[in-house]
Amino acid sequence: MDLLKKALELPEKPGVYIMHNAEGRIIYVGKAKILKNRVVSYFRNGEHTPKTERLVKEVEDFDVIICESELDALLTECSLIRHHAPFYNIKLKDSTGSGYPFIHLYKEKIGSINAPMLEMSFNKTNNGKFFGPFVSRFNAKNLITLLAKTFKLPQCGKNSARTDKGCMERQIDRCAGWCVGSISQEESDKIYNDIISVMSGNADELYEKVKADMEAAAEELEFEKAAVLRDRLRSLNLLTEKQRPMVSQKRNADYIACGETEGHCAIFMLRIRNGYVIGENCNIFSEKMTSDLLREYIERFYTEETQLPTKIYLETEHEWLPLINEWLGGIVSTASFDSDRTLLAVSRKNADERLLQYEGRTKKGQRLQRLFNQFIGIDNVRRLEIYDISHIAGEEIVCGIAVSNDGIFDKKSYKRLKIGKIEGYDDTAYMYEAIYRRLQRFVSGDAKFAPLPDIIVCDGGRGQINAALRAISDCGLSVPVIGFKKDSKHKTKAISFQNPDIPDKPLSISPEVFAFCGRLQEEVHRYAIEYHRNLRDKLTQQSRLQQIDGIGKTKAKDLFLKFKSVDKIAAASTEDLCKVKGIAPTLAQRILEELNSEE
Repeated sequence: MDLLKKALELPEKPGVYIMHNAEGRIIYVGKAKILKNRVVSYFRNGEHTPKTERLVKEVEDFDVIICESELDALLTECSLIRHHAPFYNIKLKDSTGSGYPFIHLYKEKIGSINAPMLEMSFNKTNNGKFFGPFVSRFNAKNLITLLAKTFKLPQCGKNSARTDKGCMERQIDRCAGWCVGSISQEESDKIYNDIISVMSGNADELYEKVKADMEAAAEELEFEKAAVLRDRLRSLNLLTEKQRPMVSQKRNADYIACGETEGHCAIFMLRIRNGYVIGENCNIFSEKMTSDLLREYIERFYTEETQLPTKIYLETEHEWLPLINEWLGGIVSTASFDSDRTLLAVSRKNADERLLQYEGRTKKGQRLQRLFNQFIGIDNVRRLEIYDISHIAGEEIVCGIAVSNDGIFDKKSYKRLKIGKIEGYDDTAYMYEAIYRRLQRFVSGDAKFAPLPDIIVCDGGRGQINAALRAISDCGLSVPVIGFKKDSKHKTKAISFQNPDIPDKPLSISPEVFAFCGRLQEEVHRYAIEYHRNLRDKLTQQSRLQQIDGIGKTKAKDLFLKFKSVDKIAAASTEDLCKVKGIAPTLAQRILEELNSEE
């Protein structure tokens, strides 16, 4: 197909262009103020970045969507990118929330009270409020713990032994006693709103309010209430001390700056709310820094953002700023004040430092990858997938898939699969199913399973390799395979090749390759075991439910699908349990009695 001729026939209107490869898969989505000019530029000879050159070589066809305005084109582009995740569109670390967590505030029925609850979540829903994303999972978890302590939220296992005084958490004054009616719905709603206030950056205002309430309670001789408020005041003081103000003014702004070396570029964002640094975001790209790349970064990041700042500051002006401001409400600009320029300089310094760190790791990883490629005799391996099966006597069979790119683990690309029941203990059959299912997802166009690896590594010998080759052939694909062969003590000693005529190659002849392979094995084993344990724990809890008269495997599974854990089932009301298919009021009451009577 003559793509240039097709592009020349496009209208001079705003719109979105969608590029497909030879398999019909969407590999890039872009938008343009004038479709014809933009799409033609791809197919006319001229200077392109290396990334664009690779893209153009893969494009087999393209479609377009005509839009009413450039803003409509931008919104359509963002929606399509989010849905299809095309390979050549940039992927941000936390743009989907899958990498970085949110803090989820919601209400849950405990006794007669709708109580505020907090959890760490990676998926946003319409239930409750979400704050974040947070760069550090550890910090998000600590903040949840501190908020729970400050407001004495329900924290105990709801199936813990209770008396009329409440659970143990209540008796040691870590919980407000939600389950025994020690708190009213009005007080509960107030706490819910106070948590929103804290998470919105108004902890100082709340501190002063609680202090005034405490003093008023003391004056009214309500000493028990005053003591509760005093404890909350201490916790709030700790909460505000956790973060030191970055600036004297209570700014709510993001500061975005760029760094560049010969082979890479970085975009660094410093995030300040109410004068405090609440996080950062750094993405590194293996391409030249361009104005379009920065625009795409901003589009991708703020498409997913739940709470926009008051201002977004950039280092320089760009021709696309009016469009972005039309979309985001006029909050993007360059810095006018020295204080804002100083914070942009901080972002720029961090971008430069992250690039230096990244390139140091990258060079080490690339060197290891070259040594590995030389060892196995395949030159072009960059992306590697290693598979490991985990199970106990054929129960809860899982496969972990770890990914390495240029010698560095790519954890956001890891996958895990639950293997169906197969007769006997047949690890090769498990390996076949895992690889076949993974490759079929790619063949069907699932963007989450693209791209294909340059090589598949089985944590096993000849049998595993043959199973992998059959799966690859049955999917109509071609991917090289190797395996890690073990000795009688189950220690890896050599690499086996897909061609049985090639002798096994002992890893002892290359200590660096041996160490690299060891890290690959440890990582995929850790990942598979972690998933297996989670499933096993879930199975144990389901078995516990099945010990209750009237609960079989199906009802136990349905209860878990709705409530996620035994603790939450035990904390539910009879009415909530009856919403599960097959659970009558008498059975619901029996479930609650059984679970809440356990020691």
